Amino acid sequence: MLKIRLAIRFIFNQKKSSYSSYASWLTIIGISIGVTALMLTTGIIGGFKEVVSDKLSKIEGPGRLKHFLNKPIFLDDVLLKPFLENSSYKINPYVRGACMIRKGKNLDGVIIEGISQYPNLTNSKALNYIKNNQIVLGESLASSLRAKIGDKIFLQSYSKSDLSLSSSKIHSFEVSNIFYSGLQEYDKNIAYISLKKAQSLFSFDVNEFTGLIIENHQNLSIDVPYPFYFETWKERHALLFEWMLIQQWPAYIMFGLITFVGLINLFAAITMIIIEKNGPITILLSQGMDIVSLRSVFMLQGGIIGILGALIGGMMSIVLISIQVKFSLFKIPSEIYFMDEIPFSFEVGQYLIILILVSILSIIASWLPTRSFKNLSLAQILRYE
Repeated sequence: MLKIRLAIRFIFNQKKSSYSSYASWLTIIGISIGVTALMLTTGIIGGFKEVVSDKLSKIEGPGRLKHFLNKPIFLDDVLLKPFLENSSYKINPYVRGACMIRKGKNLDGVIIEGISQYPNLTNSKALNYIKNNQIVLGESLASSLRAKIGDKIFLQSYSKSDLSLSSSKIHSFEVSNIFYSGLQEYDKNIAYISLKKAQSLFSFDVNEFTGLIIENHQNLSIDVPYPFYFETWKERHALLFEWMLIQQWPAYIMFGLITFVGLINLFAAITMIIIEKNGPITILLSQGMDIVSLRSVFMLQGGIIGILGALIGGMMSIVLISIQVKFSLFKIPSEIYFMDEIPFSFEVGQYLIILILVSILSIIASWLPTRSFKNLSLAQILRYE
């Protein structure tokens, strides 16, 4: 108990001329700034992963079964029968193809995806299902076509065997909604129509589809026979997530160095406090306190400073993250970053790891200056006290 009281007294020294109190508070502020920067970095990296993962999983679905040669899939295929009869899978067929889209004089190429249930890209509950004469456009595509909700647009497709103009089919649709995902790959290039209309547009039979969107409720491994293969949305975008993994470590190191500078300040502060408190330290040693106990006082002081700095830094990061989440103050170009604002995610587990590491490193930084205790000359110091 005496050790804790001494450690706290050294930190919160009430003497105006005392260096120890100023040094302790400056060190706490330095560590808190470093922890705040590190937590904001981890929050941005985690938020970016969450936003991208959420958008891709909603657009792509949990996973898709397709033919190796991109040939159509028939639901009455004998190879798929055991798989389709498995009740643990929720299976939604889809039809996908490229065609021309036109509104007035504006013309563009587009990938049409016919689905039975619209991806959860907007908050509109009325968009769960798309009617036969309706189409849902991405925001960038709608902007290039100058189309808005309620406008009529035309799709021109070609037969699978002939690309001549005489074989083309033209279908009219009404724009029922415009979605925004922040991913230009989808906002610019994809549009959604009903499954039956897509089969008609691309001359598919009733039982013929491009692939199957599969949701695995029990998280079981999905094995499909050749020539089919199953690909999750993570596997399809594996390069993107590898890039994010590579990019996060330089950010951790760079902002972790700010915290490290705070720990260097702690080392310097403890060293100066020991010099300032040479008289009281010598008196304690002469009255019978052993060096190990005295050393533990300063190690406790460093641990308390590190914990206070980490706690203050954690609270500051929570406040800043909450402000950004609520008011979206910091904007970024969606053409580059897949989103229009900086995302944040506060991970309690990561914060606890940072708190523990900062506390341990603070104790180590406080222990290093105390090695000078064994070189103290008690008689010489007491002569001037």
